[in-house]
Amino acid sequence: MKKLNKLSYIAFGLMVAGTFTACKDVLDTQPYDKIGEDVIWNSRANAETFIYSTYGIMNSFAGGPATDAWTMNLISMDGTYNGANGVFTERLDRTSDMGFNNWAEIRRCNVIIAKVTSSAGITEADKKELIAEAKFLRGMSYYNIARKVGRIVWIDKVLTPDDELLLPSTATPSESYQYIIKDLEEAVAGLSTEKIGGRTNKYVAAALLTEVCLQALAYENYPKPITVNPSNPLLKKVLEYGELVQSGGYQLEADYGGIFNEAKPYSKETIYGIYRKAINTSCDGTPMQVMIPNLNNDNIKQAGGSPLLKSPIKIFEAWGDHGPSQDLADDYLVVDAENPQTALRWDKTSQFKKAVDEQATIATTIIPRASGEKELNRGTIKVGSNATIWSLTNQNRDARWNASVLSDSSAVFYGETLTTDVKGNSGRWLKLNGFAYYTSLTNMYWRKSVYNNVNPRIYVGVPTDYHYVITRLGRVYLNMAEAYLLQKNLAKALELMNKTRVVHGQLPPSQAADLAAAWTDYKRERRVDLVLENDYYWSLLRWGRYGGDANHGNPSGGTIPELTTLPKVMDISKDRKHFSVVQGAFFSSNDIREFDAKRRYLFPIAQSYLDRNSKFGPQNPGW
Repeated sequence: MKKLNKLSYIAFGLMVAGTFTACKDVLDTQPYDKIGEDVIWNSRANAETFIYSTYGIMNSFAGGPATDAWTMNLISMDGTYNGANGVFTERLDRTSDMGFNNWAEIRRCNVIIAKVTSSAGITEADKKELIAEAKFLRGMSYYNIARKVGRIVWIDKVLTPDDELLLPSTATPSESYQYIIKDLEEAVAGLSTEKIGGRTNKYVAAALLTEVCLQALAYENYPKPITVNPSNPLLKKVLEYGELVQSGGYQLEADYGGIFNEAKPYSKETIYGIYRKAINTSCDGTPMQVMIPNLNNDNIKQAGGSPLLKSPIKIFEAWGDHGPSQDLADDYLVVDAENPQTALRWDKTSQFKKAVDEQATIATTIIPRASGEKELNRGTIKVGSNATIWSLTNQNRDARWNASVLSDSSAVFYGETLTTDVKGNSGRWLKLNGFAYYTSLTNMYWRKSVYNNVNPRIYVGVPTDYHYVITRLGRVYLNMAEAYLLQKNLAKALELMNKTRVVHGQLPPSQAADLAAAWTDYKRERRVDLVLENDYYWSLLRWGRYGGDANHGNPSGGTIPELTTLPKVMDISKDRKHFSVVQGAFFSSNDIREFDAKRRYLFPIAQSYLDRNSKFGPQNPGW
């Protein structure tokens, strides 16, 4: 994996080396600042400099708020909100460009294939690998388009001015996926098994195929409903390629949080990641910039909050504009005290029932309520109980809770303990009362994907390494579990699902007695394990297309309840003896959560493309 740290340097070095090696041919001709194609494509090393720069295609699969902001995994404001609200409020229209034009990316991939194929200096063995790599990148570029708008413009050669350029789109999503799967399968066949961080190999292509095949299955017969046949060949492919990945020596990582921060960026669980180095990356170029609050002791004093921060510098001065929702938080289960073989929602456990009076009245002097907010439930610790809201929400909880979410007093973070109670030093009431702006709307912050070693703090211009995990063994196991659920193989589905639940979550395994219960456990497991990994929105669409147990009993192509859920926030009193869960807008139109099943399973092809070329049509249903 150390090779990755030098990847950008290698690319630059190869360019320089190529220049001087061929100085007689290149430097004696014009233009003097360019390297000729004959040099680039005359050796594997030089060709790789062009290939490396084509990996920007994979940025579309990076995590952070990304598509999670289209769901109720987080509640956002400002920049993150502005990039997402058009989706979840159903305010997009047929002119909205959500992705269709990837033709520059495809041309680069086709140039690689053509030039490598005709190269006189690259060996046949190397040609096989490099062409497979280009097909992997081409397939992934098309997959990014297909899961958004369904149809693609398939191009498998380098176009010239003499070619017909008014090309048609594919007729259906299924046709699109046939091309994509073919490219990725040929990539699996031609790629090596060598593992180099940030670069594909046989296992990377196989891992991504397990997910592409599930998405392809969901969109068969679109827009008509589907009935998934357990013997569908795509399910066989999911399991076949999943088994190939398992042979690659990858291992589930016990330190779940470390996979996503500086602790274990090259974890044995990670199959493919995007890696950035501090030499050309700063905090404002990473998702961390909008995960960290902006507050200081003056803010806290004015609000009457506590404790004050200890740092002599303004340690928190970022643009925190989103935080985990209570809806997501509820899916991190707690081991039940009376039945340790069972894990339940924190407010459904026996310890909660014993300790909390859910009918007690809570004065607004203890927990205030903002205008327009509606209380959904509340609770007060019973007299004589030693429990606190903190103990009930933190002890014996899914290990991914503290690895992913920074909740009230849950951890020391950059030398500080953030308290998010109603009179805390970083809760939502600082924003609501006008004492600080960039604080979380949800009384929670993210720990997942936030580095702990940025020096001196996470701030604009401060250099930092950073990486995004695109696929990993846990994700492949979950893809395989989904395939087994669709095959109605309950035992195998539980076996695969419980791998992440037990290793990452440190929870007792699911003992779901039937497929309906297994789907419930699976959907929760996938949500908490893959949060902020650019997965949940696409999975919800996929499950909606399956229908039945995968979508609350709704028919295939029906409404998806998770995408119409309204935001919830939990407030905790200063003494941690009272809580109140409320519903409200919290910011702008966060309380508008719409899902139009007649059109939202695919975004539109922007009308401007159809106006220029009628062969791209027809427009997607409902747009």
